[in-house]
Amino acid sequence: MSGELIVRRDDDHGAFADGPDRARVLVFAADTDGAYGLMEWTVAPGADPGGGHGAHRHRGCEESFYVRAGTLEFLLGESVVTLQAGDFVRAPPGVRHGYANRTDRPVELLVSFHPGGLESLLHKYRSDGGDPAGETGFMAEAAALFGSEFGLD
Repeated sequence: MSGELIVRRDDDHGAFADGPDRARVLVFAADTDGAYGLMEWTVAPGADPGGGHGAHRHRGCEESFYVRAGTLEFLLGESVVTLQAGDFVRAPPGVRHGYANRTDRPVELLVSFHPGGLESLLHKYRSDGGDPAGETGFMAEAAALFGSEFGLD
């Protein structure tokens, strides 16, 4: 692993939007020789109450989520749990997961990826508004690099 120190100030470094959601990469995989990636994620309020959770899985990557503020409905495997500020959830490789903000307030998360790389793909494909649904870029690269599958609601 690189011996370089990482200091990220509260600025727009690594910031991007994914539809109404907002994010900022704090640590890119390139910063850690691929060991992990870390980002802040703000989930916009008001998901459709009858909708799904954006269920997906990554066979070659683990994700973890720490709720900093708000209430989030989280799908993990076949279970749905309600997470509050201070709650943490780990989605091991291969486990179907997703989330929905069914409240009228934003939800603030810290999201980590082990190994890193998905944060870089999100930043790459979401930063400029290109490939918003992910059909040609993000989903294809995530499938190739991490064994990701989408549309599992």
